[in-house]
Amino acid sequence: MKKLNKLASLTFSVVCAMFASSNLALAADRFPDKPLKIVVPYQPGSMVDTMSRKIAEGLAKRLGQPVVVENKTGAFGLIAFNAIKEAAADGHVLMADTPAIGINPSVRDVGYDPIKDVEPIAMMMEMPFVVGMSTKVPAKNLSEFIEYGKQNSDKLNLSDGGTSTKLAGLLFSQQTGIEMQQITYKGATPAILSVLQNECQILAFDLANMAPQINAGKMIGLVTSGSERSPLLPDVPTAKEAGLPNFNVTTWFGLFAKSGTPEAIVNKLNHEIVAVLSEPEYQEFVASKGAVLKRYSAEEFKAFFHNDIKVWADIAKKSGVKFN
Repeated sequence: MKKLNKLASLTFSVVCAMFASSNLALAADRFPDKPLKIVVPYQPGSMVDTMSRKIAEGLAKRLGQPVVVENKTGAFGLIAFNAIKEAAADGHVLMADTPAIGINPSVRDVGYDPIKDVEPIAMMMEMPFVVGMSTKVPAKNLSEFIEYGKQNSDKLNLSDGGTSTKLAGLLFSQQTGIEMQQITYKGATPAILSVLQNECQILAFDLANMAPQINAGKMIGLVTSGSERSPLLPDVPTAKEAGLPNFNVTTWFGLFAKSGTPEAIVNKLNHEIVAVLSEPEYQEFVASKGAVLKRYSAEEFKAFFHNDIKVWADIAKKSGVKFN
């Protein structure tokens, strides 16, 4: 009798598992059954916003449902994050972000765990940081900047436009041995403007935002964190070439859902987003910004994201900086 009970119990468990698996597959087949939304924690016209809209356009065509992009700025991205936190875990509400989504919990009380509460879906692109310098600084390259900075650190301000740019700037400061006063601005535009107007003298920001300023002669490019020189900035050396081999962090844009979103839906979203990334128009746009496409599977992006959290947490810890 005991053997029969065990067999019945095992059979019931198998049937339940098969039923659950069937339901998940059915949910993925029906997904999406209503419009999707991508929330963006940055201003309209920013690079993350622009990329999100391009993805949304391609995704809408492939999924047969509208994909709306909604900008929810402020509170270090927490307003945007709350949109996925409060949504159903069904893949219809996504969030676009940079490494900031993984960094913030290491430096601020934001009320979420980036590993437990976030489901990585797909990476849109990756690009290096570029360190730009005001043309008013009497230096033309990294070695001259270091020489000047060691004698005049009290005259140097370091601009940042958010969490990852703050830490990238601090990492640059640590590795050059130049202590600078750090000033935080609300986004890329005012942060870049501060250097153009010489309110600040140094800025570490993504290649797409920095290349136009450097190529126009409005800033001096000191280094790029990429492993190779960018075709958009062929005269700017890599950090390794310039003598800063450990300035090797990158920025990236990714799409995330609420933790608990069914794996079948996560994989379907990833598959469709990667298909959009593979379209010639998107590839050309990404190349024009000096970025690199990483067509990761959802599992590969999750592994990358979890490792990135550890990298930035270590940088934050070593910097000793206090975040507001």
